[in-house]
Amino acid sequence: MTNLTPPNPPEPDPTAPSAPEPSRSASPAPGSSPSRGALTAITIAAAIIGGGALVTVGGTSALAAVSQIASGDGSVGSTTTVDTSGVTALKVEVGRGSATIRFDDVTAATMRTTGAGSSDWTMRRDGDVLRVDRPSGPFGWWIGAWFGIDPQMTLTLPRELEGELAADLRLDAGSLSTQGRFETLSTTVNAGSLTVEGGATSVTTRVSAGSATLRLDDVTTADLSMSAGDLNATLSGTQPDGIRLDVSAGSMDVTVPSGRYALSKDVSAGNLETRLQNDFSSSHRIQASLSAGSITLREGS
Repeated sequence: MTNLTPPNPPEPDPTAPSAPEPSRSASPAPGSSPSRGALTAITIAAAIIGGGALVTVGGTSALAAVSQIASGDGSVGSTTTVDTSGVTALKVEVGRGSATIRFDDVTAATMRTTGAGSSDWTMRRDGDVLRVDRPSGPFGWWIGAWFGIDPQMTLTLPRELEGELAADLRLDAGSLSTQGRFETLSTTVNAGSLTVEGGATSVTTRVSAGSATLRLDDVTTADLSMSAGDLNATLSGTQPDGIRLDVSAGSMDVTVPSGRYALSKDVSAGNLETRLQNDFSSSHRIQASLSAGSITLREGS
């Protein structure tokens, strides 16, 4: 009978070399934790990406704020009225922004303001004086001017006051324009741009810097002076009785009604050019003083 019991396995030979063990430096199996170096690299990359995201978000927020300021033009506005019964004088001070003064068919002084910062404008009565002003910024400027969104103010006065008011207008920055006639008109420009159209019996203008343009009818006396900048004055209608011009620096161009004038001049430096009919016996007198810069006198229609 055949024996079906398997034979015993052979005894290992102690002299034979043993099989090598698996290497411990092999890559970890999938799903195992990354090494410390890999974690460090991931952390640095995340920090860089996160920092860039913060910079991007911060830049977007700044642009959004600027856009919001720039798009605020016209979003704010108000109207103020003041009774003008007994008012004989007008005093306007413009610290910044844009202002317009005119006469129309209204029953009270009406001030309309629009744009960012328009609430800074104020109008009030002080006895027989109507006062309108807007203070300048803490550093003499306003960021809105960089984007062309200066707040606007329009002052409309009753037509029955035209030609009856003594007006004192001061411009420190921005722009100021007037349309209409005053009894007396005094203007001061420290900076910015002034435009005056209409008339006045007497006009006084002082320009420290900036520019002024005057177009006035039937002026009896005019006193124009400037330290720097530009002043362009056109006087029409009847011949003025007296005109005084004083320029320390800058350029002054004055047009007067046609006729004969008695011109006296004092020129230290600069250029005085006159195209007038000079007659020392004339009752219409012009006195010109020039330290530097230029004065041009010409005859109009």
